[in-house]
Amino acid sequence: MTTLRKPLTLAHVTHEAVEQLGGIGTVLEGLMTSPVYKKHVKRSILIGPTGAWHGGEPESRLGDAGTVLYSTVDKIDRANLGVKLRPIEWAFGVAFVYGKRTYNPPQQGRNGEAEVLLIDVSQVNRERLALTKLRLWETYGIDSAKFEHGWDFEEYVRIAGPAFYALNALLGDSTDPCVIFSHEFMGICTALVAKMDDGQRFRTVYHAHECSTARKVLEDHDGHDVMFYNVMDRAVSDGQYIESVFPEVTHFFRHVLVSKTHLFDGIIAVGDRTRDELKFLNKELAEHKIDLVYNGVPASRETLALKKKSRKMLLDYSEALLGHRPDILLTHVTRPVISKGLWRDLGVCHELDTLLGKKKQTAVLYILTSGGGVRSQQDVEHMEREYGWPRHHRVGHPDLCGPEVDLNHMIEPFNASHKNVQVVLVNQFGWSPQRIGKRLPKGMDIADFRRATDVEFGMATYEPFGISPLEPLGSGALCVISSVCGCMGFVQHVTGNRGAKNVIVADYIRGQDHHAVDTLKQIGRSQRDAVEKEVSRELAREIVKRLPRNDAQLKALIASGQKLVKKMGWDQVCQQELLPMLARITAKSPQSGGKPRAIRTAKPRQAKHK
Repeated sequence: MTTLRKPLTLAHVTHEAVEQLGGIGTVLEGLMTSPVYKKHVKRSILIGPTGAWHGGEPESRLGDAGTVLYSTVDKIDRANLGVKLRPIEWAFGVAFVYGKRTYNPPQQGRNGEAEVLLIDVSQVNRERLALTKLRLWETYGIDSAKFEHGWDFEEYVRIAGPAFYALNALLGDSTDPCVIFSHEFMGICTALVAKMDDGQRFRTVYHAHECSTARKVLEDHDGHDVMFYNVMDRAVSDGQYIESVFPEVTHFFRHVLVSKTHLFDGIIAVGDRTRDELKFLNKELAEHKIDLVYNGVPASRETLALKKKSRKMLLDYSEALLGHRPDILLTHVTRPVISKGLWRDLGVCHELDTLLGKKKQTAVLYILTSGGGVRSQQDVEHMEREYGWPRHHRVGHPDLCGPEVDLNHMIEPFNASHKNVQVVLVNQFGWSPQRIGKRLPKGMDIADFRRATDVEFGMATYEPFGISPLEPLGSGALCVISSVCGCMGFVQHVTGNRGAKNVIVADYIRGQDHHAVDTLKQIGRSQRDAVEKEVSRELAREIVKRLPRNDAQLKALIASGQKLVKKMGWDQVCQQELLPMLARITAKSPQSGGKPRAIRTAKPRQAKHK
C-alpha cells in the first residue's frame, strides 16, 4: 500500500472551483470526499476565475456551499490575509476572493472541504501580463499573440502570474510539498510559470480529462470515431504524430498548450484512449510516463426491493405520459453535444422496435439532457399543462433551445414511425416533481430515475471516461458503452479483461486499420452510417438476450453490478492509481528553480506580446 513521506498540498486549477458544471467538478467532489485522499492531502486549494469586479452578492461568490474569508472588492478580510494578498492584487491588477467550500454529495455518507482562490483578471495590469507572455514565448515557445483574441486562452494566461504568487502567499513557511494540478488546459500556464520561478517548492501534474486535440479533429470530421481512431492507430504504427497527419491542429491553442505537458513532473489520463491520444501528439509525450488514473464510479447499496420500488415509479410516470406501461425502461443521462452520439441511441431503438414487436413488448427511452439550463417549476407546469411536455415540445424559450432543437427533430419522426419503442426528450436538469412536473410520482428523485432503468445508453463517439454511463451499474442495469470510452478500460482492469455481463461494448472502430492513413482519412458519413447500422443490430440483439426475465435474474445482475462498483470507487482509485504517482514525483529531485522571484514593481521591459 502506497504511503507518502509527508502530507501534501494539492492546488487544482480549474473552471469548476465553485460550480460543478461537468466531469471535472464530479472528479473534484470524488477526490475531496475520499477518506484515502484526505488522509494524504492536508490542504486542497481550488484556483479559478471569477467576476468579482462585475457585481454580485459577496457571500455568494463561492456558491451555496462556500464561505468567503477574503475579498478586497467587498472589503472582507476575516482571515487577516490582506497583508499577503493585497500587494499581489496591486501588482497584477487583479482581485482575489478566498474562502472555503464544503462537499456533501447526497446518499454517499461522506463529505469534504477545500480552500478556494478565485481571481478576477478583467482589469489586469497589461504590462505585467505582456512580460508573462514574453517569458512563456522565450522559455517554452508559446506564442500568445496567435491566441490572445480568444478569452478561453487569455483568461488563464492572465491567471498564471497572480495564481503563482498568491499560492506562495497562502502556503507561507510550510515545507510540505505542493503539487499544482492543471485540470485540462486551464492550469498549464500557471504550472509553467511555477516551473520557471520555483521548481524547488512545486511539482506539476497535467490531469487529462480528455485530449482536446483529438476531440476537435474527431468532432469536426464526418467520420468521427470510425475515422479518427483507425487513422491514429495506423499512424502510430507507422511512426507518425498528429501534426503530420492533421496539420491544422497547430492553429488550435489547446493543442499548443497540451503539447507542452511533457515538461510536467507527472501526467495522468482518465482513460486508455486518452493516454493513447496524448502520446500521439508528439515524440516527447510518446516517451513520457502517463499514468492511468480512472475516474471513480459512485456506489450506493442497492437491493431488489429498492430497484422494484424505483422502477414502479418510472413505470407509473411512463403510463401517465404514454398511455401504457412499457416492458423495458431505457435511459441516457448526458449533455447534448455531438460527441455523445445521441443519434446512435435511435439506431439501436430502431432495431429494438422490430425485435420487441416479435415478443409483443414495448420500451421507452428517456433522454435526460439540457442545452438551456434549468427550467423553473412555473415554466415546467405551464408546458406540462398546455401541450403535454416533455412528451411533446415547442421550439423556443422556455422549451427547446440550442442543440435540443435538432435532437427533437430526430426524435419526432422516429416516434411517428415506430410502434414498440418511443423516445422522450426531457430537456431539464434534475428529476423531481418541481423539475419534471405534477405527473411525476410523489417523492421520486434522480436516484430513483437512475436506479429504475433497465438499460443505460452511452455509445459516444468521444468519451475520455464516462461516469454517467456506469452510474446505474450497481442497481443491475445493462450499461451500453462504446469501445472508445475510458470507463471500458476501467471495467476491463477490475475484471482482469474478462468483461462483465452488466456491460455491453459497442465497437464502431474495428477492422479498418489495415488501410493506409490517407485512405482511412477519407472515411466519411456514408461509411460511418454503414458501421453504425451493423453495430446497432448487434447491440439490440445483445440487449434483448441479456435483459432479466425474472426476479432471480434481476437479483443476479444487481449482485454482479454491486461487486463491480465496489472495486471502482474513488478510494480504490486514490490508493491504487493516484497516490503512487504522487509519491513518485514528490520523491524525485526537482528539475530546476529556487525561491520565487520577487514581484517587480518597476516598469517591466517592453514585451513582444500585448
